[in-house]
Amino acid sequence: MSLIKQLFLWFLSGTRAWILLILSVFLLLAMVYDNLVISSVNPNEHVLPNQTAAVKTMSSNIAEKSDSELEADSELKSDAKKDGFGLDAYFDSIMAFDPLEGMENTTVILPTVEYVIKPGDTLARIFSRLGFTKKSLYEILEADQEYLVLEPLMPEDKFTFQLNESGELLKITRQIDISKNVSYVQHEGGGFFYTEDTKPINYQYEAFHSKVAGNFFNAAKKTGLSDTQIMLVQDVLKGRVDFRKDVRSGDSFNVVLRRGYIEGIPIGNSQLEALEMNIKGQVYRAFLHSDGRFYDQQGNSLTPSLLRWPTRKEYRISSAFNANRLHPITGHRAPHNGVDLVTPIGTEVLAVADGVVTRVATHKYAGKFVVIEYTGPYSSRFLHLDRVLVKKGQQVKRGQVVALSGNTGRSTGAHLHYELHIKGRPVNPMTADIPTTQSISDESRAEYESIVQRWIAMMAKVEEDSHKNMIMLETSAGAKSMEKQTQSFLVIR
Repeated sequence: MSLIKQLFLWFLSGTRAWILLILSVFLLLAMVYDNLVISSVNPNEHVLPNQTAAVKTMSSNIAEKSDSELEADSELKSDAKKDGFGLDAYFDSIMAFDPLEGMENTTVILPTVEYVIKPGDTLARIFSRLGFTKKSLYEILEADQEYLVLEPLMPEDKFTFQLNESGELLKITRQIDISKNVSYVQHEGGGFFYTEDTKPINYQYEAFHSKVAGNFFNAAKKTGLSDTQIMLVQDVLKGRVDFRKDVRSGDSFNVVLRRGYIEGIPIGNSQLEALEMNIKGQVYRAFLHSDGRFYDQQGNSLTPSLLRWPTRKEYRISSAFNANRLHPITGHRAPHNGVDLVTPIGTEVLAVADGVVTRVATHKYAGKFVVIEYTGPYSSRFLHLDRVLVKKGQQVKRGQVVALSGNTGRSTGAHLHYELHIKGRPVNPMTADIPTTQSISDESRAEYESIVQRWIAMMAKVEEDSHKNMIMLETSAGAKSMEKQTQSFLVIR
């Protein structure tokens, strides 16, 4: 006992006593802190969002509850279920949850890139800048050979590129105007195919009246007619009126245009429907018929006939017009929008009617080409040329030499690719219904005369209001027949 007593006294003596005291206090504080942490744990800490309470209903506790307490618990559970809360509602929601529900309606949004064209840009430069492959560029240019819609590039125009998850090009889109977008879409079998997206157009007939002060061109420009429309007016009446010599200050004219609108915005293209020139008291009139040709008031044709062949003689056709041709080089099926004439390099290519050159360019696959628009709804394209002998904006005459055939672009041999378009759509130039008749047929005369009288009345109305710039006669959307017109006049100052 003496030994134990001595050890106890030794521990309590000197600094050892202080060390023992500090250790005791530390252990005491540790025990207190541990109890505080345990008591502060939230029983619902790991409960999912829909849970509002932790499981605390142990069987032993339930057994100890009174009947009144059990009844109260039952009512609480019932109310919780009604309100959608509580564990029962939570587990019901878990069991009812389907992770695949709604997946069939999920839309995968692929990345897109919008590119604004800058001065000096080329398609090759744009593709390189965006990291697209040359293979994609060449496949798109191959498809564009039949449509020629990707060029020329105009500053501030936009391309939209749609990519897959790997950044590869799936689709390229260009807006032609507010009514039309064109796209080239990657085909499952390789290459790209052409698509277009158009919006519905509302058409309105607009009449213009003006007096000549100086020359016809300037007077027509002041009324709002475009250069192309002015040239069309001159083309229609050129067989009867010399606009340089005959038209003088004081003469007047009326025109009716059919113009398209989308949501009140003009789309830029319009069709000349009627024309009236008053030159020194002599009146000259021209009216567009449903066959796309212009006639005078008596029904005599004013539209010269088109040449069937764009060459001085008929050449063998190596590839005919075909909406689903097998390409001789690529092996892909794609439309062939024209005919291929086996012409030696340097063969003269002729304008098939009087018109205006609207495009001269070079394409990787189409080679050197030229586009000409003629009176009425007709236009032509000549591809793979050796030389182009005209310039954009130049007026040409029927039978005039506009180019020399060649073998430029991608070609299997020297030939001329010739396309004829009516109202913007390619047709078979060897079989298409082109202007050949000299007057309105008996079957169409009654309809034509009815339309003529309506146009004459409209032009008379705009001339009466000559102090106004324009009168607009509204029609139903896409109406072709004058019977569908509403007879309301809208004055535009």
